[in-house]
Amino acid sequence: MPATVISHAPPPQMPGFLIPGHDAQALKEAVANLLERDNLRFPGAQPVSFAREHVAELQRQEYFMCEKTDGLRCLLFLHWQDLGGPDVEPATFLIDRKNNYYNVTPPFNIPHYMHPNDPDKFLFGTVLDGELVHDQYPGEPEPRLNYYVFDTLAVSNQNVTSKTLDKRLGRLQEWVLKPYHASLKKIPNIKPDDLKPFALKDKKTYPAYSLQEMFSNVLPSLKHGNDGLIFTCKSTRYEFGTDRHILKWKPPHENTIDFKLRLGEFPLIDPGDGGDSIPDYDAMPVPFQLLVQHNQNNYQPFATLSVRPDEWDMLKGLNQRLDGRIIECYRHPNGQWMFKKEGDGTPRWRDDKKDANHISTVNSVLASIENPVTELDLLENQENIKKEDYARKGKEYYPPQDGSGERDAKKRKFSQAELNGGPH
Repeated sequence: MPATVISHAPPPQMPGFLIPGHDAQALKEAVANLLERDNLRFPGAQPVSFAREHVAELQRQEYFMCEKTDGLRCLLFLHWQDLGGPDVEPATFLIDRKNNYYNVTPPFNIPHYMHPNDPDKFLFGTVLDGELVHDQYPGEPEPRLNYYVFDTLAVSNQNVTSKTLDKRLGRLQEWVLKPYHASLKKIPNIKPDDLKPFALKDKKTYPAYSLQEMFSNVLPSLKHGNDGLIFTCKSTRYEFGTDRHILKWKPPHENTIDFKLRLGEFPLIDPGDGGDSIPDYDAMPVPFQLLVQHNQNNYQPFATLSVRPDEWDMLKGLNQRLDGRIIECYRHPNGQWMFKKEGDGTPRWRDDKKDANHISTVNSVLASIENPVTELDLLENQENIKKEDYARKGKEYYPPQDGSGERDAKKRKFSQAELNGGPH
């Protein structure tokens, strides 16, 4: 029996209004000052790909685990704006990975945790890390837009990046989400459609050893797309840029690379008027080059993209710029590189990213493709992870009496093998 493929709504577009670069400068400076940084670059942490040595890492240190949402990663900045005179009002911005700022309206007006009943005291000076997703609810034709928060950089003008993950998540719950939910309860007859432009939700975390629960119950019941797991170390600080204590695990068929697409030469045709030959822009260019970043503004060819004639007709029909865009691709078992598809068959464009993957990231993903850590591998180490975690906490550990988790994983593995192609 083939595995059941659950269809979810594609990741959303960025809501709000893009703020021009010169106007966003003051906001970038405000975020940098809040986080005590000496540069204005995007401050979000970036995970590393899960490799075989990370199985032992999950045993050495305590990690929190959550599902890897297939959405739009961005930071949420709760700020304020001057109304003139002594009055100010809330302002809300989203920051994408290109470090663009979007003004989101209406702004979030979250009561200050110390003054929950004072309408003039609202939460600002807050930077949250999360992901915008389209959640599909039963019986609803259109998905809801939700923002799932999984980390906290600053709350109420306090930089918390130096704190451990459990402390950062504690601040998120007590200072942000509890006042937010309490304020919603005060709105009579509130409906989901009233939560505009999107609702705030916390992404639920689990101990790293709760793998059977994750694979058997959590992932199958999600209302949105998922392409793996994220493991984040409990005891380390929030790192700007690459954080080697945030581990991104994907099943082998979801290991993808973000390339820059470069169209090759179009074949020439004779116009028939005795003039020079001209490019035939209806014909397929050769080759479709996939470029990777080696350093700033230095892109080099890495592979060619396999495109069928019917796929080329679809690409032409988009009437969009193709050359130079970031495109998410996977390696087919036959060795060809193919683009990951949205539900409608169009490519997964990564317009939310300024650059393609760096060659170091590409090599890391290739290592995961060549020597993948599978779901079965993780489940086989679940009890080792749990045993070490219990030992750190001085808790009594009792090994399980059966191997049902392994058997379930094997069933899913063989079922998955019956699917054709890669991620779509």
